Amino acid sequence: MATQKEIAVQQDDWEQDPRHDAVGEVLDRLVANDITARGVLPGLYEAACVGEGTTSLTMAAARALSARAEEGRAVLICTGWPSRSWLMEGLTETDGPAGAAYLARFLEQTLGLVPILVVAPGLESFAEAALRGAGLILADVDTALRSKSGAHRAAVAAVQPLTTDPERALAEAEELLDRLDPAAIIAIEMPGANADGEYHNVTARLVPSSLVAKADALVRSATARDILTVGIGDGGNELGMGNIAEAVRRLLPHGDRISPATTVDHLVVGSVSNFGALGVGAALAALHGRPELLRTVDLQRITDRLADAGAIDGLTAYVTANNDGLPPVGTRALVELVATAVEMHLGGWNKG
Repeated sequence: MATQKEIAVQQDDWEQDPRHDAVGEVLDRLVANDITARGVLPGLYEAACVGEGTTSLTMAAARALSARAEEGRAVLICTGWPSRSWLMEGLTETDGPAGAAYLARFLEQTLGLVPILVVAPGLESFAEAALRGAGLILADVDTALRSKSGAHRAAVAAVQPLTTDPERALAEAEELLDRLDPAAIIAIEMPGANADGEYHNVTARLVPSSLVAKADALVRSATARDILTVGIGDGGNELGMGNIAEAVRRLLPHGDRISPATTVDHLVVGSVSNFGALGVGAALAALHGRPELLRTVDLQRITDRLADAGAIDGLTAYVTANNDGLPPVGTRALVELVATAVEMHLGGWNKG
């Protein structure tokens, strides 16, 4: 494990490298382009950039995660939007869990963190399928936390259910933070509660609170302890969009009802939440000189495993390996562009 002095020197190096600023801007353009034609994305993205005073949301999040990371510490990644909630329980989308597992692999391999996916009870099987698709060993939480504590290292992740009961939310959040002492909390495509504690989809349909893991309480408790918090979303109704509440109210139909209340330290807006996670992973790969990871970790493979487990495409509502309507060929093409951009920016533009 690096000493604090070594970490400070490494941090100074990657904070000052102009290549990282440049590639960060390109990554944002790739993952936050309105591919899926929602219409509201450009306004949400601009509001997030203005709010953070940055030209790259993905790089800002990656730098913050790098600055807080300590090898062997946990990182909690909350995900799992309840799907077809008017009909049934225990169903989720490919968008969210795929990005969570993808980013988990990058956090483990670039920063030495131990990723723990946090989901509502009943969604554990989806998180497990996604983590395996990302190439991580699956174990219980205690085993995962021991995976980097001795002379040997293993790439281990875990899944942790979180209560859906608002009466138990704060106590369970505090207990989880006491027990795991995470370096950061990340929410990816996670329902964000409005000021009244209600959750809505982008059409303002109410999502039953009884199906939603109370990640808002976890993020608020983490903020009170000065634990880094990151939110990744695409539609304005996700946890962390409280950072740009005014823009959500202005841009979304029924935005006053939908607007999430909880804020985070860093908000990432993507065309699809999974692609926001792709951008943060790519930014980590760039910061730490690991561009090869972008051709090692396969976002589409993770999405395939989720569909095999029964997860649905959030746009069509069919059990298919799309990302919010974008078919596999589109996801692969985007990943290829992201990988190429990182490789070329790190290698430099050299004309023969």
